[in-house]
Amino acid sequence: MQPPILAVGIPWYRKADYRKILKIMTDSHLLPATYEQWEHKAQSVEADMRAQGYVVVRAIIDPKTFRAWCRERSLNVDARGRSEFAHHEAYHQARH
Repeated sequence: MQPPILAVGIPWYRKADYRKILKIMTDSHLLPATYEQWEHKAQSVEADMRAQGYVVVRAIIDPKTFRAWCRERSLNVDARGRSEFAHHEAYHQARH
């Protein structure tokens, strides 16, 4: 019997959206100042997760819709909201 595939979501941003992401996040001071810095760090996390055997889902956060998504779930537009969104996306993609 094969072990179950473990999927993990990580928040992901498009380069064109990164400045808008920084503007909407209540904890933007925790995010890297530039897209390139963020991308380097995110790719490292992604590689580490894959090396551990996880299927990694890039959960693309759209700054136009993310606030509403958080509001519908009583979440803040912050690290916890990003994490919940990424887990949500991983769960749904792993089921299909």
